[in-house]
Parts: sequence; structure tokens; C-alpha cells
Amino acid sequence: MKLIIPMAETKFDSEATIHSTPNTLISIAGKPLICHLLDSVSSLKIDKVIFIVDKEYKELRDSVKSYKFESVFIQQKEIKGVGHAIYGAKKHVQEDDILIVLGDTLVEANLKNISKIESDGVIWTKQVNNPEDFGVVFLYEDKVTRIIEKPENPISDLAVVGMYYFKNSKLLFNSLKHIISNDIKTKNAFQLTDAIQHMISNGLILISKKVDTWLDYGSVDNLLLTNNHLLKISKATKNISENSVIIRPVYIEKGAKIENSIIGPYVNIDKNAIITNSIIKNSIISKNSNVKNALLNQCFIGEESIVKGTPKKINVTKLSKVYYT
Repeated sequence: MKLIIPMAETKFDSEATIHSTPNTLISIAGKPLICHLLDSVSSLKIDKVIFIVDKEYKELRDSVKSYKFESVFIQQKEIKGVGHAIYGAKKHVQEDDILIVLGDTLVEANLKNISKIESDGVIWTKQVNNPEDFGVVFLYEDKVTRIIEKPENPISDLAVVGMYYFKNSKLLFNSLKHIISNDIKTKNAFQLTDAIQHMISNGLILISKKVDTWLDYGSVDNLLLTNNHLLKISKATKNISENSVIIRPVYIEKGAKIENSIIGPYVNIDKNAIITNSIIKNSIISKNSNVKNALLNQCFIGEESIVKGTPKKINVTKLSKVYYT
């Protein structure tokens, strides 16, 4: 089985752009989010993973090099939609069965015996209150009859969670070629959902499987929810801190320094961060950052940033400096 992970378009939305690298490389509970994603599908016999990125990231290569599968990195030079990104992986896949997981998605699902299903593929879904923000499916006896990308007036609340399985990848790539060759776009992009609809219209049978846990960390708020979930289920740890109170669950990476502070609950502090005279909860503090005399709640602090003062909620980019007096 091949696994395709489109990452080129998995950065925070324009309303809250806070990081200069894909969100999948943000570290939570001791490992980058991309590793949590890979671990979630570890029950499958995957022999090759194809990462689709907008540019080369050494940190990504370093993060996945310990895994046993073959890694392929494809650069999507033009951002034209998820369907266009996936089509770029065609030459690395024959007629194998494939799993596609969007790079800013973490799903907990039972994948056992997935290759033995009688249908042509699976689309994983979850009921949501805001289906207009996602792709949605329409079902008849668990079979997908229609799939639409972010409908303005949705009549289905079954959102596509960003994980798909296809028994024969050739059929998918033929449909992707069809929408690209015929310039079929939705919201000005070549969508995977349009290719899937083309497959359904041509007689392929795709079924829907629901998931209990779906973490889409494409926004800052959702990233913080993901942080809370992973800290809760992980072996959250605390390292030595000076004159400080640690309220679990937290993860404090080796090399981080905590002094005269209250940390937690739900705080992830990456390596070489320095926290002094601060109270922090429900937040992510990235590596090499310095937080002093601050009261932080529901915050993301980017790599190598400096925050001094008492803001209650703030999100800052990598290499930022914020001072409150």
C-alpha cells in the first residue's frame, strides 16, 4: 500500500498565519504532528509514503527517516488545489491500493482489514455542525452517491475528514487527469472531491465510514485542541523546573528551562525554550523561545520568539519579539 500526504497547502489560514513552515512540523508531546499522523496508520502495511510539499524541508526528512517505509518528497511548485497536488504523485504509484491523508489532519479510526473491503474505496466522515466549511457526502445505504466541496447551502452534515482509501489508484489518477485536462475547478482549484465525484458518476462504489476522533489543525484554535488531545493520551512528562508548579498534562522537552512559573494544564514546551516568572496554560511554546513575566492562555508562540509582559492571548510567528510594559 502507498500513502500520499499532501502538505503543500497545509499552513494556517490567512486569518491566522503564524508559522513559516507547515503545521505538520510543529512538535507536540515530543514529536512533530506528521509523526503522530504516521503513527495513526501504523497498523497498515505501507511500503512507500509520498509527501507533497511546497518546498524542501530538512526537518521533515529528519523527522521521518527512522520509519521503515520508503519516503518520496514531491515539490508542488504551483498551488492549484489538493487534486492537483495528488496528481503529481502519479509516477510513484502503479496500480497499488492507496491511502490519502491530508497533512493537517489527524484521525483515529479502525483501519484493520481495510484492504479487504468489497467496495472500490472508503471515504471517512464525521457529523459536524458547520458542514459548509468542509467537503460533504450524501449517502444511500452507506454508499456515497455525491460529494461536494464546501457547499454554500449544505443539505448533508457528514463532513469529509481528509482521509480516503482507493483499491486501484489508476482509477483515481484517471479521474484527476480528467478534471485537470478539462479545467474542472471548484472555488478556483482542482479539488480531490471533484475527481471522486467523477469516479462515482462512472460507476465506482465508495462507502463511508464514520470516525469518533478527528483533529483538523488547519487553524490556531484547532491546533490548540489537537495539543490538548495529544497531551491527554500521550505519556505527558515534566522535566526538572526551578521553584515552579507543574499541572498535568504537560510536555516539557529536554533542554527547556522553567523558573518561578506555573505551567499547565495542557501546555507543550519545546526544547531550549525558557520560561521565567510566568503562568501558562492551554498553550504551545515552540523551541528556542523566551517567555518572561507573562500570563498566557490559549496561545501559540513560534520558534525563537520573545514574549515579555502580560498578554492573556497572543499568537506570534517564528522569530517574533513582543514586549508589554
